[in-house]
Amino acid sequence: MKRIFSLILVCMMTFSLAGCSAGDSRAAESSAAMESGVGRENGAVSESSAAAENDTVAENSLAAETSELPAGEASADTLIIYFSCTGNTKAAAEEIQRQTGADMFEIVPEIPYTAEDLNYNDDDSRANQEQSDDSARPAISGSIDNFDSYEIVFVGYPIWWGTLPKIVNTLLDTYDFSGKTVIPFCTSGGSGIGTSVSAIREAEPEASVLDGLRVGDTSDIAGWLEEVLP
Repeated sequence: MKRIFSLILVCMMTFSLAGCSAGDSRAAESSAAMESGVGRENGAVSESSAAAENDTVAENSLAAETSELPAGEASADTLIIYFSCTGNTKAAAEEIQRQTGADMFEIVPEIPYTAEDLNYNDDDSRANQEQSDDSARPAISGSIDNFDSYEIVFVGYPIWWGTLPKIVNTLLDTYDFSGKTVIPFCTSGGSGIGTSVSAIREAEPEASVLDGLRVGDTSDIAGWLEEVLP
């Protein structure tokens, strides 16, 4: 009898140890899965949390950069005017504003340019017709408030056929830049800024027109601003 009881007890202990071993194994596998990211929910939570933290850091960093202006910072008497069809000149203008805090005005055509209008391979396209007509002055939508109060004016544009788009000539004909410091900047696929600067000087002989900058990358802007702003 005692022998039978002992056998039963041994069997029960064996099954108990086996169950514990299996449970430990499953727990170990689960822990390893979470650490390695295999556990999808835990992995998603971890990635989402990290992304949120990174976004917060990025926003705080941008806010700090925006509040700290370079040595040649602009004051309330500075204005940025720009014309942009594809967004390249807009990006340059926004970077100048971010670093200076200056006011900004976008040159918006009353009749927007379409892709067909900008088809340089079509001699009859709107842009080709305008650029070949010295008298062309496309209308601008809106106007600049208190233009006379600005002493420094950045003027930005893409290079079309080596010079200013005619809508920038409209701007120069509409407002009196006499006595102001004009700082040109441009974007282009390869042409320099020189010819367009000469065109601005010809249109505004009573203004002080600086040589300007062809923006290849927005990282070019910070050092340039320190040179051109008082």
